[in-house]
Amino acid sequence: MRVKQWLKRWRDTAGKTQSDGGALAQPSHVKHWDIDTEFIMEQGIRLPESHPIHKQIGMIGITDSDLSLLRAIKPHLLPHIASITDIFYATILDVTSLSEMIQSHSTIERLKKTLEQHISEIFDGVIDEAFLKKRFKIAEVHHRIGLDSKWYMGAFQNVQNGLIDIIHQHIGDSQLQIRMVMAIMKIMNLEQQIVLESYEERHRIEREQQYQEVKDELKRNIAELSSRLAELTASTNETIQSLIARGMNLNEKVVQTSDSARHTQARAEDGERLIMQFTGSMQQIVAHTHQMKSSIDELKNTSLRIRSIVGAVKEIADQTNLLSLNASIEAARAGEHGAGFAIVAKEVNKLAAHTKDTVTDIEELIGNSTLVTNAVVHIITQVKGNVSTVREQADATGDTFRHIVEQVEQSTTDMEHMQEEMKTLLQITTGIGQSTDEVAASAERLNEATLHL
Repeated sequence: MRVKQWLKRWRDTAGKTQSDGGALAQPSHVKHWDIDTEFIMEQGIRLPESHPIHKQIGMIGITDSDLSLLRAIKPHLLPHIASITDIFYATILDVTSLSEMIQSHSTIERLKKTLEQHISEIFDGVIDEAFLKKRFKIAEVHHRIGLDSKWYMGAFQNVQNGLIDIIHQHIGDSQLQIRMVMAIMKIMNLEQQIVLESYEERHRIEREQQYQEVKDELKRNIAELSSRLAELTASTNETIQSLIARGMNLNEKVVQTSDSARHTQARAEDGERLIMQFTGSMQQIVAHTHQMKSSIDELKNTSLRIRSIVGAVKEIADQTNLLSLNASIEAARAGEHGAGFAIVAKEVNKLAAHTKDTVTDIEELIGNSTLVTNAVVHIITQVKGNVSTVREQADATGDTFRHIVEQVEQSTTDMEHMQEEMKTLLQITTGIGQSTDEVAASAERLNEATLHL
């Protein structure tokens, strides 16, 4: 846009004289260059046809004629190159940070000499491998000192503007002036493309290096992490397997304890039933003891009655003996007529004596029976007391067995609950073990994938 505006202003003012005071009127003291436009055309583009730069050259429209024209004006431009270089660095040095950055890597004088050589070579009118390598070298230097492409493009635009102003001042022929300006713009455009492409290439290489460094660091970290993860997973897996084994052993013991608790519960229930049966038997013994005591009491009463009957019989025997004695006396008195009665009296006397002896034996038996009965009553009383004590102990034992049964039932319930919890724990632990195996496999795959990055 700047060139078009300049060309338009130049055409508008080309016919004005110096006295008109036109803004772009050429000073009278400026000497026009004598450019030989009839020079022999030489081949300026000296690159193989397969070289990729041809596409850029073709798109810009650079021709051997353009390069010949640049070579023709080079002798006239050489005295002005130092001032053009000053324009380049004056623009950059206006930015404090850029000035400090450049001076920290080199000196302004050295950089100006390098740039003067660079601009001079632009007007050699030759595009070959050496030309391209020098452009790449310039980009490499600028990249190394940290000059961003935006600052390079801005400063280089000022160089181009300075060249165009010089052409405007020293070329009087407008057509030749336009041709030279176009040639300069084309070669400067190619210059910028090459330098910017080199900039991009350097940035790409730098990014790739940074990416490679990051990737290598990432690979190392991932490899180290995956290795540690694999080791940790292996250790965790061993711990989990040990935990599973212990859990299974504990589960077996819990099952055995649960079975033992069930057997204990069954035996405790059997013991409780036996105690209940024993208590029932004690109750029956107590009832029978009461019945025996009642029977013995009745026996004692019967013995007392027999004793009174024996007394009465003894009294009858005494009276019968007395009667027999009286009958014997009366029979003796009767003489011969009382002989039969005497015999009866004698037999009655014998019966009375026998009755008395029998009653004496009965009385002795009753006495012995009374002693035995009293002894039995005493024993029954002791048995009754012992039975009561045993019954109390049986009741206490029954209560103890009931508590044992309740506790065993609670323990059995707890053991069954614990068994279910152990099953759940084993399932969870087994699931953790499987997940750990998957983590180990994932860590191995991650490690393998890292090695192929």
